Amino acid sequence: MELGVQVVGDYDHILKIARMTESSGAVALALADHYLYGSDPSEYDAPAYDSLFQTAALARDTDRVELVMLVSPITFRHPAFYAKGAITIDEISGGRFTLGLGTGWHDDEHTYHGIDYPDRKTRFAQLAEAFAYVHAYLDQPEHGYEGDYYRFTGFDSHPKARRDGRRLLIGGSGAVKTPTLAGRHADEFNLYHHEPDGIAERVAVMRKAAEESGRDPDEILISTCLPMLGGDSESELLEVAAGLAARSGADPKELLARYRERGIQVGSWDQHRDWLERMQQAGIDRTYLQLAASVDWHLEKALKELT
Repeated sequence: MELGVQVVGDYDHILKIARMTESSGAVALALADHYLYGSDPSEYDAPAYDSLFQTAALARDTDRVELVMLVSPITFRHPAFYAKGAITIDEISGGRFTLGLGTGWHDDEHTYHGIDYPDRKTRFAQLAEAFAYVHAYLDQPEHGYEGDYYRFTGFDSHPKARRDGRRLLIGGSGAVKTPTLAGRHADEFNLYHHEPDGIAERVAVMRKAAEESGRDPDEILISTCLPMLGGDSESELLEVAAGLAARSGADPKELLARYRERGIQVGSWDQHRDWLERMQQAGIDRTYLQLAASVDWHLEKALKELT
């Protein structure tokens, strides 16, 4: 099982986590792309930056680790921006960038910023076209692309995108649409689903779509995310929670209880190792540790325990 780390925050924190990740056995550093963090207005004081710009900076300030956008909402930017951005960051990083796209799900970050936010059916249609657009632009820009929402004129664009090892990612939890898009277009399928039976069903849909598109499904990396806090005692877990609560002034015990209610994996390192083993048996190739990087010393312990 490969391990990656997902991080958000100011650049100094992100860079510290990136260097910690590079010095460990982890293979990838992922950034989430949100303009608001949290599930309700009481949590919106968490700083939110533009993750694509941060990733471009990391491309110069790191050497080994794969840099992953996990994921950018198609509602935020036109596919031309994503295509050009992917080419640019991939070049800066020496071929270490993975562009991930999704439909977007956070209602308030769109409403607050005045970003158009169509219904879910329309966003899926836009996501499908965005992947087709980016795929066409990276592979055969001279052919152009024509869709209902997006289009570009065929021309001999420069610079050319890297072909070998170039990576596109699609992420989501749906049972049909997301796996189908992954099979058609993605090099990595990030499956936010944690029950083995559901994983097998979604992977089967992805594999079928890949084969129907003339692609080798075995070449598509299957990943997931593990929102987690680790410690071998309740006092250790409370120490981590205290680090997380320092910025907001929340009570550490209440914070732990809230995380558990939300389904975040709060437990011992043995429990996390068992979880990773079950995911690997279900067909997951890579897991990104979420939340763990919010406290740097906690991530350092997590990487030692789990890699």
